[in-house]
Amino acid sequence: MLRVCSSSGLWAPLVLLFLPALTLSEFFTAGGSGAGHAEESEWFDLSYPIDEDTIFYPGQKYEGFELSKDVQGFNQTATGNYPFWYAQYSFCMGEHGGTHVDAPFHFNKLGWKLNEIPLKRLVDVPAAVIDVETDVFALRNPDEFALEIKHIMEHEAKYGQIPFNSVVLVRTGWARYWPNKQRYLGWNNSTGHSPTMHFPGLSGPAADWLVRERHIVGLGIDSPSPDLGNAAANQVVHIITLGSQVYIIENVAYLDVLLKKTRKQPQFGGVAHSNCNLRLFVLPMKTGGTGAPARILAHCKPNVVDSHPHGAVGSTPTHFSQY
Repeated sequence: MLRVCSSSGLWAPLVLLFLPALTLSEFFTAGGSGAGHAEESEWFDLSYPIDEDTIFYPGQKYEGFELSKDVQGFNQTATGNYPFWYAQYSFCMGEHGGTHVDAPFHFNKLGWKLNEIPLKRLVDVPAAVIDVETDVFALRNPDEFALEIKHIMEHEAKYGQIPFNSVVLVRTGWARYWPNKQRYLGWNNSTGHSPTMHFPGLSGPAADWLVRERHIVGLGIDSPSPDLGNAAANQVVHIITLGSQVYIIENVAYLDVLLKKTRKQPQFGGVAHSNCNLRLFVLPMKTGGTGAPARILAHCKPNVVDSHPHGAVGSTPTHFSQY
């Protein structure tokens, strides 16, 4: 585990982690209306702010975010000119907290560390969102839900094939409990560093299928882990994905906002067509560790559509999932 303990003056690029969340249209110049579907290029922030409410996975030496205001205030210049504002903070935290990326080395001795993951797997990567919130909360015990291959098949039947070499994001709806630590982790803090937690995730066969059949480069989820909370002692999804150099994104935020603004439901039981080509930008801290907080940006770029009978021209084929 790498302890992040730094002065903000040394980590200026981390300003991205603390910018306001949700839609980034105003931050980037390519704003979008997002009324039901993306009619213009639009950006979404899928990351939680890092602050005193940040939830960390149990078992780390530092399971909190500590911010120290080293200097803050107006300073008079030596020559007596107008004072200027100056601020500099320091912070300490563990690797695996908030929205963060697990590097393959986390569960794979020969795997990439965070700073070794190829950029082509992180930047401008196609993405697909599998939404199983309804299935999760249809169960008497939602925390026992595991995404199976059948759920992937249902998604593809409805929205088209998941693109090869993409990042798959799973929406379980568990984000509704953030930032309530006990509810989100399903843990009462009473079992030390080997806790039994309770939250949904994926099955081993489903993770293996995504790796083998769709050659995914990343797997994200809106819960603390892609492994079920009660499977902490046998984290098969981590072993399968990270063992195949597929990184993991945990605690993905605001997938409900992303889907509401970009997804068009299929009509009459057919395959959904969308004017949105969803791309992901995964921006973790560049450390040699097993993981780190990350800014996850989704870019909804509209496909160009004309009167061509087969749909979009110059876009991804419609038989591939666009979200």
